[in-house]
Amino acid sequence: MIPKLIRLGVETILKIICEKIKIINIQKFNKKDNSNVIKDELHIKAESIIFNKINISDINIIIRDLALKLAFNKKKFLINNCNAEIYMRLTRENINKTLFNNKWRKLKTSIESFISMSFESIEINNKSIYFIPSDPLSNKKIDYTLSYDINSISLVNNINQEKLLILNDKNIRVKNLLICKSYIELEIISKVIFN
Repeated sequence: MIPKLIRLGVETILKIICEKIKIINIQKFNKKDNSNVIKDELHIKAESIIFNKINISDINIIIRDLALKLAFNKKKFLINNCNAEIYMRLTRENINKTLFNNKWRKLKTSIESFISMSFESIEINNKSIYFIPSDPLSNKKIDYTLSYDINSISLVNNINQEKLLILNDKNIRVKNLLICKSYIELEIISKVIFN
């Protein structure tokens, strides 16, 4: 069980850093690490998230190596630096809203250059990504997939295996990426630093 004051602090932080978030559940657990030191672990489940103009259907966050402190004399809620494991689901609608946001125009332009056509939306079907052309007369139908390395994600042409780097961030470690029937599941790990 998580004390109400800590829950309120975590909810407030999430609502400040996210443009939109619906928090479903927050739980705190005490876990022993390899050296038998008790560390706090926070599990957060949320949906309908907009973070940095990225639309996310639902998300599960596990924050590890967490030291939650309540400084009563200073009336402050303290969180030391920690690690976050983030499991997220991106639907077709999420990706379309993100790509057509002005903040991500440069990424959309790079994709259009890579696929050699303008597109009006994407479809996710049979574990592939399809770009719906803006030109209704275009009959170009090439399917794409995603590949990942430790710090990057690339869009891959399934015919010629050419790649376009769409994410490259040394602060994020991509642990898993799956294109499912109609959505993308992404698991990343990141160091969280509070100032």
